[in-house]
Amino acid sequence: MERPTVVIISDEPEFSATATRRWLKECQVPSFILLGSSSCSRLRAGDFDLAVIGGLSADSVSAVLGSLAPAGKPVIHISRLNGHSPHTATVSLPEIPQWPDLLVTVATQVLAHERTRTELAMLGESSAQLEHEATLGRYMLEVRHNLNNALTSILGNSDLILLEEAELSSTMRTQVETIRNMGMRMNEILQRFSSLQKEMQLIQSSCKRATRSATAGA
Repeated sequence: MERPTVVIISDEPEFSATATRRWLKECQVPSFILLGSSSCSRLRAGDFDLAVIGGLSADSVSAVLGSLAPAGKPVIHISRLNGHSPHTATVSLPEIPQWPDLLVTVATQVLAHERTRTELAMLGESSAQLEHEATLGRYMLEVRHNLNNALTSILGNSDLILLEEAELSSTMRTQVETIRNMGMRMNEILQRFSSLQKEMQLIQSSCKRATRSATAGA
C-alpha cells in the first residue's frame, strides 16, 4: 500500500522540523510536503492525504484553512489558543509540550479512517459495476437458454431432413448441411457461457467479503 502524504504548513521552520522528527520515530512514516502559509494555495486534493498546520498567526490560519477547504481532506491544527476550529474537517489540538506525540497519535487514527473511507467508496463503485454486469449476465443466460431451445429444434430437424437422401438434390443437401454446421458452431459458442453464472457468484461473494472486511476496520 502506498504511503500517505502529509503536508505540514507553518511559517516557523522549527515547527515543521519538530513534527517530522517525531514522526520519524514511528514504524510507518508518511511522505512529507513542507510549505509556508503563502504557498499552500497551489495544493490540490490529490497532492496529500492529511494537512497539519501550526506556527501560524490567526490571520494566516484562517487563510490557510480557506485554501485547504476545497480539497476536502482532513486537517489537524496545532493551536496556541483554546477552542475548536469552525471548519468541520479540522481537528484542533493544543500546543502543549507533548503536542508532537499527540499529533502523531491523532494523525495515525485520522489517516486510518480516511483509508477505510476511501476503500469503502471504491468498493461501492465496484459493487455498482458488478450489479450492472450481473444484470447483463442474467440477460445473457436467459438468451442462452432460449437459443439452446431453438438450436435443438434446428439441429434435430436438419438431421431428419438429411436422412431423406432419396428426396434431396445435391444442392438442397449442401444447404441443409450448411444450416446444420452453422447451428453446431452457434451451439459451441453458447457453451462458453456455461460457467458464467458460477463466475458471477464468485465475484459477488468476493466483493461482499471485501466490503465486510473494510467495514470491520472502520
